[in-house]
Amino acid sequence: MSSCLKVAGRTDVGLTRQQNEDAFTIVDLTDPSRTWSGEVDITGHRVLLAVSDGMGGHQAGEVASAMVIATVVKSLVANAAETPDRALELAVRDANQAVRTAAESQDKHGMGATLTAIMIDGNDAWIAEVGDSRAYLLRNGQLRQLTRDQSLVQMLVDAGALTAEEARNSPRKNVILQAIGTAPQLTAAMVRLLLRRGDRLLICCDGLSNELSDPELAEIMGEPDPARATEHAIAAANEHGGHDNITAIIAHIAGDAIPVAATGEHITATFRVVRDFGKT
Repeated sequence: MSSCLKVAGRTDVGLTRQQNEDAFTIVDLTDPSRTWSGEVDITGHRVLLAVSDGMGGHQAGEVASAMVIATVVKSLVANAAETPDRALELAVRDANQAVRTAAESQDKHGMGATLTAIMIDGNDAWIAEVGDSRAYLLRNGQLRQLTRDQSLVQMLVDAGALTAEEARNSPRKNVILQAIGTAPQLTAAMVRLLLRRGDRLLICCDGLSNELSDPELAEIMGEPDPARATEHAIAAANEHGGHDNITAIIAHIAGDAIPVAATGEHITATFRVVRDFGKT
């Protein structure tokens, strides 16, 4: 029995920015030198999909996002013996320290980056989030946002001060409450998803999620080829204005080792919050 992954990632500067401050990775943590082509057997392997959106200006954001991705991969490889949640926790800690140290030594004070990472380990997907880059699941035609924005407008929505539509159009929608590299300590939100055969995962920066509606995202994720789907995601965001850098990773889960969703099984039944933002 096998677990298989078909995955693609793409990034684009968009139509209004001068440089691309996003970074992403798709890596087999068991064999980091492994290359991806078509549908790959990942039985017995841990795989990382991650997106980071940098901030800080004067190339600081570009430096921060690249450093976050590189440090997270290095840390996860070094801590392969740890449980997935603990390994991700250590990786976030290491990335935070690396960016803070670099900001001081390179005179790039204030630089930081978001991180949304999915580690696939057997039939589980562990999702860690810092900031407002998002992860989505499409299962049997139903779209579910797996992450919760760590942003000012999301906090106001939770408090009942804004509607979701008002938040989407708010000029403050890009104000985030935590980012890697901006504080001595932070806590990544983390969830665990039990995978089902046919699941489709998307990780993206806000340059995509701010431009496209949920129905548009679901339609793109439903395409049979992840490479074509990421192309369409970038193109659609640019058609909507391309106001920011755009990055997307889309993955399809397959293989007879992955269980089929039971009749009537809701996504919620396979989804568990391990740690909320702001809670230890």
